[in-house]
Amino acid sequence: MLSFRNSRESLSKIDYLLALLAGASMALAFAPLEWRVFAFFAPAVLFWLNLKALPTKQRLWLAWVFGVGMFAGGAHWIYVSIHFFGGANSLIAGLMVAIFVVIMALLLLVFGWLAAYTAHLPQAVRLLVAFPAIWVLTEWFRGWFLTGFPWLFVGSSQIDTWLAHYAPITGVLGVSWLVAVGAGALVLLVLGSLRERLIASVLAVVTVAGGFGLGQIRWTEPAGEPLFVSMLQGNVDQLTKWSREFRNDNIQAYLDLMDGDKYPNVESSHLVIWPETALADSFQQSDDVMLPLQDWAREAKVDVLVGGFHINRDTEAVYNAVMVVGGERDVEISANTGEHVYAKQHLVPFSEYIPLLKYLRFLEHIVKLPYDNVTAWEGTNTLTVAGQPMRMSVCYEDAYAEEMIAGLPQATMLVNVSNDGWFTGSIEPAQHAEIARMRALETGRYLLRATNNGVSAIIDDKGKVTATAEPRIATVISGYATPMQGATPYVQVGNWLIIPLMFILLGVPLLLLRGKFYS
Repeated sequence: MLSFRNSRESLSKIDYLLALLAGASMALAFAPLEWRVFAFFAPAVLFWLNLKALPTKQRLWLAWVFGVGMFAGGAHWIYVSIHFFGGANSLIAGLMVAIFVVIMALLLLVFGWLAAYTAHLPQAVRLLVAFPAIWVLTEWFRGWFLTGFPWLFVGSSQIDTWLAHYAPITGVLGVSWLVAVGAGALVLLVLGSLRERLIASVLAVVTVAGGFGLGQIRWTEPAGEPLFVSMLQGNVDQLTKWSREFRNDNIQAYLDLMDGDKYPNVESSHLVIWPETALADSFQQSDDVMLPLQDWAREAKVDVLVGGFHINRDTEAVYNAVMVVGGERDVEISANTGEHVYAKQHLVPFSEYIPLLKYLRFLEHIVKLPYDNVTAWEGTNTLTVAGQPMRMSVCYEDAYAEEMIAGLPQATMLVNVSNDGWFTGSIEPAQHAEIARMRALETGRYLLRATNNGVSAIIDDKGKVTATAEPRIATVISGYATPMQGATPYVQVGNWLIIPLMFILLGVPLLLLRGKFYS
């Protein structure tokens, strides 16, 4: 039956409420709850609502409302940082979170805008082809636009399912695509004809079976003997971490974890890792720590990665960095030259740097502002540690899949130092660890993750956690990690496989069925 383009339906308040609740329910699919099925249910609701013959304006509103629910449910943890550690009162912190959610939800307008062009396509094509492609393009867009926020990608929620085994080929966005196809198939199983339901069922079975088969493939191979590694989780109180008064006490918390009598695994390690800014001071101003640590590392024949700040003496630029200590390296030379140092390249806007900071000092009576901006590193992204080239990352740099493959396949291991103590008691640390697991799987590399108070872990090349510890305790996490060589398909091509494919899947039906009308 033919229908006219100008026949339009209208969304009710119930429809918008469903979109809001569906977006919020997505948080249930991710750690720590890990109710993975909601990764399918939430987009399915959005897809179903977009099957209606809606004007573009309503599709945009619908996508935005869904986005409000998604970020309010899954990223509300920034409140903890703003209120408890940023000094803002609960009202101001709540307002700032609301502004953040509203602005981030605007990125979902990409979905509503592109969905409007698919109104003439058959139902099955929209659900199984067009909408999933648009979903991935929307995730991809918000992963880089204005420095990006690659959080709550539905692909990350599938790290413990067979679908995750597509990640070494397509990256996390490819897994997101498969989840979105599954969401479309879910709608088709309810609304479709017998033939459409059969297609959806077969597609789901084939996709899951393919994931199982891919899980039997090992894309990389050992590049040497396993290393015995130890990560120090100091559990330093975030409220006192940056206070000069507590500097020595906080450093001592990490030195205590290197006591051979209490923690014999540390001295028998090939590598010991301190978390991000465990040394809440510059390397240049910390000879009282770095020189004794150098002596200890040489005597124990252990390499130590220390998180702290590096200052460029020529430009006075400040970097959030890690330095390798041990062997023939000299910490004073490293501090002066930047040799054996890696620093954060992808900075967090309005956290590590604030545009026009000097003009915003009047806000300090409302919220704490940093003393100065941190500078983005332009040096190497790999360091040779314990005899192996390792790809370094600091804080949430490991959330950027395509950036993390820089330095590969030369690097045989991934290292992430972080301080999720900014979000103590929230769901953020578990979400961040889940994202890190996806990076290990995509690259076929072990990932060593050291944090101040969790989640610290050794993650193997299949994205499985082989050693970890309870959060919010001072402890040492030790275990074996194997250097890996070779390159997964994703390391070789990055997103150049999945993103062009999404444009093709969206563009071809739009062109071939242009001018046709369907009921």
